[in-house]
Order: sequence, then structure tokens, then C-alpha cells
Amino acid sequence: MKDLIFISHAVPQDDYLAVWLSSKLSLMGYNVWVDKEDLRSGSAFWNDIEVNMRDKSIRFIALVSNSYIEKSRNRNSGVFSEVTLAKSLSKKIDNYIIPLKVDDCSYDDFPINILPLDTIDFSKNWGSGLKKLLKEFEIQNIPKNRKASNVLTLWHDYQNIRGKVLKQEESYGSNWFLSSLPEKISIYKFTGEPKSIYAEIPFPVIRNGDYYLGFFDDSSLYSRTEFKETILVEEFLADDVCVLNNGDKILDTEPKFTSLMNKSIYNYFYHNEDFRAYPISNKKRVVYPIHTRSSSGFVSFIRNGRKGRRKLKGSKPVNWSFGLSFVFQLYPFPHFVANHHILSSDENGFFDIDKQLEYRRSIPSEWFNRHWFDRILAFMALASGSIENQEIIINSGTEKFVINLATMSFNSDYGYRET
Repeated sequence: MKDLIFISHAVPQDDYLAVWLSSKLSLMGYNVWVDKEDLRSGSAFWNDIEVNMRDKSIRFIALVSNSYIEKSRNRNSGVFSEVTLAKSLSKKIDNYIIPLKVDDCSYDDFPINILPLDTIDFSKNWGSGLKKLLKEFEIQNIPKNRKASNVLTLWHDYQNIRGKVLKQEESYGSNWFLSSLPEKISIYKFTGEPKSIYAEIPFPVIRNGDYYLGFFDDSSLYSRTEFKETILVEEFLADDVCVLNNGDKILDTEPKFTSLMNKSIYNYFYHNEDFRAYPISNKKRVVYPIHTRSSSGFVSFIRNGRKGRRKLKGSKPVNWSFGLSFVFQLYPFPHFVANHHILSSDENGFFDIDKQLEYRRSIPSEWFNRHWFDRILAFMALASGSIENQEIIINSGTEKFVINLATMSFNSDYGYRET
């Protein structure tokens, strides 16, 4: 009985999506085949493709993109051969061809052999597109005959990643940066309009009802100060509720302190001429470099005593920048978590969210964990001002805290070698 899901795509442009989709479908129990080479008719391996399509396949999934459309017009390409054969087989198998629109290509430009067919849109969100595709499979009773037990192994097989687990002690880096804490926190109550007060305070500050919390002591604000109390941070964090000298209470001390620490690190980058911040949501901003001090976009860093270089900005296939967002955490010890991002743009500015997602997957598709980790270190080295610096000092008002640039590492009795 035929049960094969044949995935046709443009090689190498849409390899990443093809591998992602193959892994997901295999994990769900479907028998999937992906052509990872652009094999034209008449090549030594075309017979294998033709046998799989003619004798085994029950569905032909076409990942239609601008690259796919271009290749479908070239009679010497594998895509042209696959689409032509699929059209022939569709006369014998109902609903054989299922097109997936995977980028901003126009429906009017779809290959003529699949133009009239209903299409599932993957261009905005792969996850929602996959749900629709699985629903179609259920409606059409596409058989499942197996379930991949290890999706990571399957992913590595598709990506031709070869690795080996080694019985040896290994130290693993992380994206956690140890941080000291400010010594004191100041709590103010001012007279006047709250919004105008925010504008007058040149330091990170958070509001708690009528009170303003920050790591500052500014005499220019004294004329409007109705109440002020300075508390040791250690005492402020000792309980969920901080009782002030006047009897009023500051609730949820840890979340408020965490918010203030987050504001402080972003404020550091706002005042650094080498960086800008880009909002990716209402509450999250990504800091990215606008200058890397080299025309190539490479930045030097030190890892385990050795000097390295990684690219933080590039121009292929589009303009892109490596960026970080930061989250402060008190436990198990005070530290900042640095989360990595890829931002893409052209001469008109940053792309919309859908196009950002597209390039966020494709640009780093061949990066291993070490490539991401090295870029985090390079980013922080650039932020510190010198490759020789071992820390970043954040001055917030009259207080400061220090971020250690040697990331937290963890030891294991096992290692892994990527090849």
C-alpha cells in the first residue's frame, strides 16, 4: 500500500523548512521522503526519485517559494521534473498534490501544473501551517505506519550532522552572566503630575502607586520630594513586603527589583553609541550593534583564554544583525540571561514580523551551538569596550552593579563531538 509523503522543494534555498517539516511529519508517524539534491531527469539518481513517486508516494507536498517557481521554469531542474511527474500521477491519485506557500511569492506565479489547487499558507507561521496540513491528512485518511522515537537523531540525519557522545569530563558554557547587586535602593514620593515626574528623572525608575523606586539620589528633585527613604537592597529583598518608615508598604519587592535591574541594563545600552534597541513586542526589546569597529562585521572575544572572532553583522542574503535581549534573575544566584536574536532589514528599515521569522530561520541555519555561544561572547566584549575587559560596570544613578563577562559554566562527565 502506498504511504509515502514526498516533499518537493528548492535546493538549497528551502532546505531548512523541508527538513523541519520532514522531522515533524516523521515524528507524527508518517513515512516521509525528501529530495536533498537538485536532481534533473536523466541523472544517475533520478530513477530513485521516480520510483519513490510512482510506486510509493500517496501525496506530493510542494514547498512553493520564489526559488521553487524559478526552478519550475527550468526544464533542466529537478523541480521541473518532479512537478511534471506529479501532475501525471495526480490523474490517478485524488488530491495527490498539496502546495504549501512558504514565502511572499504570488499565487499567480505558481507552476501551471499546480496553479488551480487549494494551497496551505506556511509563509506567516510554520506551526499553524503544519496544523492545517495535519488536518488535511486526517480528513484524507493518510496512513501512518511508524513513529520516530528520537526526533533529534532524525533531525541530525536529515541535516547530515554527525556527532558522537564521549565519556570524558566536559565544561559547558551558558548564556548566564553573574551580576553583583546595587548596595541601596531609594524610594521617593513626589508632588506633582506623575507623567511629568517620569520625564524629569534621568535614571531607570519604576512606579508603585505614589512611590518611585530607583538606584539614585538626585538633589535636583528635592524641591518636589514629599518623602524619601534609602534602604539596603539586602533588607529590601528580605521579605515580599517592604514597610517604609511612614508605615506605607511596597508589595512584591522581588518582581519590582527585577524590573529595575532589567531597566538598568537596557539603559546602559541606550547610552552606548555602538548599540540600538529594536522592539520585537510590547515588552521586549532586542539590543543590536550598529557599529562593530570593523568593516567586516567581525568582533573579537576571548573564550577559555583563547582569542576568537565572530560576525555580528552581515549583508547576505539581506542585511542582518545579531542581537541580545536580557532578563535578570535572582535565583539560584543573581545573574542576567542573554537571549540571542537575529534582526533582518533592507535599505527601508527592519522587515515585518513574518519576514523577520523567515530570515531568523534561514540566516543561521548552519550555525552550531558554539557559533551562537561565540557570538554572545563577542557581543558582550563589544559592549564592554575592549576585548581585555572581564566585566561590564552598570552605573544607575548613584549605585552600580558589575556583570562578569565569564559566563556561568557547568561540568559534565560526558562530552559531545560535532562533525
